[in-house]
Amino acid sequence: MTELDKFFNDKKSGFSIGFAHHNFGAFYSTYTCILSFVLEALYIKFNGEINTFVIIVIFAIPTGICYIPAYKAVFSNDKYLQYFKQFEKEDEHWHKLWKRRTTVFILGAIASIIFAIYLYFTILDVKVQFPWM
Repeated sequence: MTELDKFFNDKKSGFSIGFAHHNFGAFYSTYTCILSFVLEALYIKFNGEINTFVIIVIFAIPTGICYIPAYKAVFSNDKYLQYFKQFEKEDEHWHKLWKRRTTVFILGAIASIIFAIYLYFTILDVKVQFPWM
């Protein structure tokens, strides 16, 4: 059982750390999608068409500007290990507060994607018809 526990919960290279690393990147990067979608829609509106290189640049630059500092603050030099030590010292009320903040962060990321798509279609004057409407 200790090998399986180490596989999932090892603080340096366990599955849970990899999963947290992936989810951090995924959810944090969604916040920059608002800017990327707006820039892409404006580019299409004024230039008529867009090529793959421009799409990559429009998504890569805002993501890089916003994600790289956040990644360095959490994962570079194993800084998250210091956060583990701090988390272990705190009481239950503090843990509940951070669970709520994390939930709001994730819901905000999902809402930002929906809002970005809405802005994209609004800028391009695209009328979307849903089957139930």
